[in-house]
Amino acid sequence: MSDSSKLMVLLAFLALSVLPDSAYAQSTTSKDTAWAALDVTGAINSAIEENKEAPDLRDKVVRRFAECSLLYGGLSTLTSNADVKKNYIEAQLATMEIESAIAKPLQSEKRLELEETARKTVALMLRTVKAQGDKEVGPLVKKCKAINDLKEIKSAVQELSSQ
Repeated sequence: MSDSSKLMVLLAFLALSVLPDSAYAQSTTSKDTAWAALDVTGAINSAIEENKEAPDLRDKVVRRFAECSLLYGGLSTLTSNADVKKNYIEAQLATMEIESAIAKPLQSEKRLELEETARKTVALMLRTVKAQGDKEVGPLVKKCKAINDLKEIKSAVQELSSQ
């Protein structure tokens, strides 16, 4: 299985297991996810370059990755299953790595602003998960999977450019 495929399997697994205790783990190594993160980062940067008519697209992509990273981190705190917790944390770290690379051209203040907005959004979602279940977080998990899937990146970035 290729490095990017392993990350996609992990993220697909997470997307299908929105309820943290309902899934079982498939492990990948940090070396595998590092290579996959490079592939995803390259594909996203390419998609951003192709969409020059959307000047704030990089901001939207960075915010989405910040949301995904925070979401995976938050979901890791909601599960008692050690394997699922480990996978959420691995997904969080891989997503943070991609966000960091995509955000490099941005000024620090802008990146912090985007991350703070993402933090508020995800905090609200996670409070809702505790109160009402996973119906609020499911759509974001699916979007997180799409923006990390090499086959779906262009359409996921295109969707962000139209928002």
